[in-house]
Amino acid sequence: MSSYHFMTACEGDIPEIVSIYHRLIGTPGCTWDLNYPTIDTAHSDVSAKSLFILRDDRQIIAVASTEPADDLAHLEWLPKRPCQLARIGVIPPMQNSGIGTFILKEVMTTARHRGHDGIIMLVSKTNPAALALYESNGFTRCGEAFMYDVDFYCYQITFHTD
Repeated sequence: MSSYHFMTACEGDIPEIVSIYHRLIGTPGCTWDLNYPTIDTAHSDVSAKSLFILRDDRQIIAVASTEPADDLAHLEWLPKRPCQLARIGVIPPMQNSGIGTFILKEVMTTARHRGHDGIIMLVSKTNPAALALYESNGFTRCGEAFMYDVDFYCYQITFHTD
């Protein structure tokens, strides 16, 4: 997968990112709609330098965001300084080709370099592809939550220090 480029998104990437968000609405397990995530969400993530993209030579093929875990602080987690993974998606034609694992591993490396000791997230119970992705990459299911009118599983991974 050396022909792919992982980077922090910039303002100029936002229209293509929002287009990807919209393309994923209605795919199996996706809980997004036209009200979330929005162009404002993307602008906020870009301003915080927390929105990441994976490009091939022609286009953005995957997106992912990390953010402070403030809205999940009421749940129990093992990491003490985690970031929250959110808004991860791969364009439909590239799904099931290893791209999800590729961007996930890059995000994990970035989170570790930014001083986080792990990643936490909510995953829709109705999204088998996402559940399989996280479990195959070392995340563990650690609970359940009902938030934003969706039933979620809680997933986490703790980074081990060397």
